[in-house]
Amino acid sequence: MMKKITLILFATLILKTSGMFAWGRVGHTMVAEIAMSYLNKGVKDSVQKYLGKMTFGEAGTWMDDVRSNKKYDYMKTWHYADVARDCTYVETGEENAVNTIEKTMKELKNKNTLTPEQINMDLKLLFHLIGDLHQPLHCGYKDDKGGNSVDVEFNFQSTNLHSTWDTRIIEYKLTQVQKDVVEMCKKLTPAEKKKYQQIDVIEWFKESRAYLPEAYNMEKGGVIQEEYMKKALPIIEKQLVIAGLRLASVLNETFKK
Repeated sequence: MMKKITLILFATLILKTSGMFAWGRVGHTMVAEIAMSYLNKGVKDSVQKYLGKMTFGEAGTWMDDVRSNKKYDYMKTWHYADVARDCTYVETGEENAVNTIEKTMKELKNKNTLTPEQINMDLKLLFHLIGDLHQPLHCGYKDDKGGNSVDVEFNFQSTNLHSTWDTRIIEYKLTQVQKDVVEMCKKLTPAEKKKYQQIDVIEWFKESRAYLPEAYNMEKGGVIQEEYMKKALPIIEKQLVIAGLRLASVLNETFKK
């Protein structure tokens, strides 16, 4: 399985692009492919049947791919779950990442009553949003739009804090990310896998949000330096791996025989 993960993650080098959304194409593809490597026998085939000709990686990026299509404007708030500073998450009817994931998982429990098209859509939502929820700034502060309003300088370019965590650090350190994620998967113990694969969406949110102090711990002036990236990178890598494990857990539970 590790050889397979290595090949898959190497393949994402080909997909390296300058992304604008959570985790970018590379990050979302990594989450989807890691998940595929942890699926139980038969589940992968079931999921692929409903995805049709779409690959797991394409399912992971679909929600970002259609963001320019006004037909899908109703999904815009589904990518994140921002909460006011110093506040804890309270479940409401708000259409955010947490509620959409929970609603979709609940819907798929009754998949025998759904059409293949509905299952296809639900899968694309889970593939993407479980990834989104593990990017800490998608569980961010409302007053700065999850870091989108926080100006920073990265590699002599003006950007914002959200984009820095979404794509820029991953792309700048891509070779290291590839290597570290493979090693992290190799070193996971059965106990760690079991712990990480517990399905509790609000706990996933809380874990991601707990990393926000690190994300905002920048040099004065907002210049992203090497020392900052050294601290951010292990968090990003861990969140990518955990997101993949948890996506696999949800799919295994949903499509188990």
